[in-house]
Amino acid sequence: MVTERRMTASVLRAAVLLPVVLLQAVVCHTAACQVAQQDEPTLERCLVSLVDEAKVPAEEPGVLVQLLVARGDLVAKGQVIARIDDDQPQMDKRKAHAEHDQAVAKSKSDVDIRFAIASEEVAQTELDKALDANRRSEKAIPEVEINRLRLTQKKSELQIEQAKLEQSLATLAAVSKGVEVEAAENGIERRTIRSPLDGVVEDVAKHQGEWMQPGDMLAHVLRTDKLRVEGYVDAARWDPEDVRDRPVTVEVRLANDRREQFRGRIVFVSSLVESGGDYRVLAEVENRQAMPSKQWLMRAGQTARMTIHSKQQPLPPARPAAPPHTVPQ
Repeated sequence: MVTERRMTASVLRAAVLLPVVLLQAVVCHTAACQVAQQDEPTLERCLVSLVDEAKVPAEEPGVLVQLLVARGDLVAKGQVIARIDDDQPQMDKRKAHAEHDQAVAKSKSDVDIRFAIASEEVAQTELDKALDANRRSEKAIPEVEINRLRLTQKKSELQIEQAKLEQSLATLAAVSKGVEVEAAENGIERRTIRSPLDGVVEDVAKHQGEWMQPGDMLAHVLRTDKLRVEGYVDAARWDPEDVRDRPVTVEVRLANDRREQFRGRIVFVSSLVESGGDYRVLAEVENRQAMPSKQWLMRAGQTARMTIHSKQQPLPPARPAAPPHTVPQ
C-alpha cells in the first residue's frame, strides 16, 4: 500500500514538472530565435518610393497631332508617345537637302579650274609670240601691247587661284548646308515626343488637337520595375559598414493580408545620424508583376519591412566610385 502511494506521488510530480520543462524549452527557443533575428537589422515601416520618374514635356510649340498612349500603358525607353505638327520642319528639310546637293555638286566640279588653266596657257602663248616677234624685229609689237599681254597672262594665273578658292568655298558651303539638313532633322525629332524611360504612364495632361508650348507636360511616366525602399538603422547597434552594399529582403503587405517578399540591395548609407540615433539607408528592389494581369505587386507609397543581411558579404558597388580629385601642380 505504501509502495503504491509512493508511485502515485512520483507520477503526480512528473506530471506537474513536465509542462514546466516544456514551457522553459519553448521560451528558450523563442529567445534564441529573437536573438538570431536581431543579429541582422530588421527595419519596420520603411517607405517605398520611386527610383525614377519623368514628366515628359514638349520641346517645340505646335499642335498635338498624334497621341499614342493612355493612362496605364506600359512604355519602353525611346518609344514614341506623341507627335507635334512638323509640316514646316519637313519642308525646311527638303529645301536644305536640295541646297546641300547643289553645294556638293558645285564643290566637286573643277570646270572653272580647268578653264582658268586653259585661259592662262593661251595668254602665255600670245605673250611668248609677241616677245619672239620683238626679238626678230625690234618694236614689231608696241610696248603697250606687250604690257597688255603680260597683264592678260597674269590675270589668267590669278583666275586659276580664284577658281581653286571658289571650289574650297563651295566645299565649305556644302558642309554648311549639311548642318542645315541636320538642324531640320533635329527640328522634326524635337517634335517627336518619346518616353525617356521604361515604365507606366501615370497621367496624360493633353489631348490630341491641343496647342502645346515648350515645357508643357504631356505625360507622367513612372518607372515601376525597380523601386526604392527607405528605412532607418539604429546607429548604436550597427555601423554603416555593417549594412553598406548588403543584400536585403523586403516584405510588403498586400490586400487580404497577403505578404510578398522582394530582393534588393543597399545603394545608399547616410553620413548623418538623426536626432533619434538612427541613420537613413536606401535600397533598390526588383519589383514583380502579378500574372496574368501584369500589374506590379509593389507600389510607391506602401510601407514595408526590410531585413538587411549584414552577415552576408557586401555586393559590388552599385555605381562606380568617382575618380579622386587631384590638384594640378
